[in-house]
Amino acid sequence: MISIILLLCLLDLLYTEVYKNAFPRNKTQYILSLDENEKLDYVFLGSSRVENFVISSEIENQTGRRTLNLGTQGAKLDDMTIFLRLLVENKVKIERLFVQVDYIYNFESNSDIVRSQSLPYIRNNSVIKDYLKRVDADFHKNYYIPFYRYVTNDYRIGFREVIASAIDKKSNINFEDGFVPLNGIMRRNGVVGGLPKTIAESNKNIIEIDAICKANNIEVTYFCAPFCSGYKTSSYILKLKRKLPNFVDFSKAIPEHSLFQNCSHLNEEGALVFTNLLIKRLNL
Repeated sequence: MISIILLLCLLDLLYTEVYKNAFPRNKTQYILSLDENEKLDYVFLGSSRVENFVISSEIENQTGRRTLNLGTQGAKLDDMTIFLRLLVENKVKIERLFVQVDYIYNFESNSDIVRSQSLPYIRNNSVIKDYLKRVDADFHKNYYIPFYRYVTNDYRIGFREVIASAIDKKSNINFEDGFVPLNGIMRRNGVVGGLPKTIAESNKNIIEIDAICKANNIEVTYFCAPFCSGYKTSSYILKLKRKLPNFVDFSKAIPEHSLFQNCSHLNEEGALVFTNLLIKRLNL
């Protein structure tokens, strides 16, 4: 029994050291790898509707301003808040922050992707520890039981991923840019849908993001990325505008069907069109 416990402790230490020192393979790791006092002119936070929409390199080429896309698949506002807190904790200087908001305003939950990717740092990063203590139902098991977090989250931080990290296998994502292109064109009879009919009274993460930005002299703008022309947005967007005074609506900014991969996501050509629209409308 003692030998098993010692083995688990050893594996826990080994996996954790690999993740602490490895070449970043996700955006949580990338944020933690940024140098203290690094200056970022523009930072974009959001879900895949940022990751697949905003071409940082295009903004940099046209404006000369350092731009970072931290959009992450499935991210909710809670995840965007932890990303912002990590940047501020690491003393990264941000001039302007852009946060993508749509139906996620109705949710105060977090993404399982960001939660699991944060687990290797549960014991050595106070911001992540506080975040997981709040959102992780298994926090005490993950914090106190050696190797438990790696076994129960093997699909994201287990053996295959730790080996890839140990040999410094690079991700397909260029984290210096953060943009991930999508290919293909949406079928004309594809699923469309619409935004919810009701909106939450408030969202605690918006309140926290506003407070962090005010305390650190960061100009924050909220925006809604485009949906396809058949997607119903008007009622919800009007309510969202009332909740967020510094809100810019791009939900119907791109009517061309050929620029969408599906109704909620632009393809690579559409992302370029949208990025150029951002530059003009947001005065980048």
